[in-house]
Amino acid sequence: MPCELIKRMAACDDCRNLAVDYGMNLIGSRRRNADPRHWELPLTLTRVHLDDHLIAVHAAWLPDWQPDCGVCETWRKEHTIGPIHEAEALHRAWHLCEPLREACTPGNFELTHLM
Repeated sequence: MPCELIKRMAACDDCRNLAVDYGMNLIGSRRRNADPRHWELPLTLTRVHLDDHLIAVHAAWLPDWQPDCGVCETWRKEHTIGPIHEAEALHRAWHLCEPLREACTPGNFELTHLM
């Protein structure tokens, strides 16, 4: 059964395409003897595109500050009201995509729900 994030992404064509691209690059980066020259730039670019889409279109999905995260704790102490900054939004998108990164591990086939 796919996780909640993957279900949400499956309902949005752009999310689905961006998440599959990111996931496939992530899987490629985790292959045995994977050469960073072959995966590093595509992985970074697909993650940036996915993060930008999530922040621009699905900002309501971004999680709140996460416990036991030093970066989140710093922002919590400094910014208790008002809009979040771009760097914080990117960090929250990183937390949001944790289930997607977990799905892109050997033996886990949740990514196929997006394909």
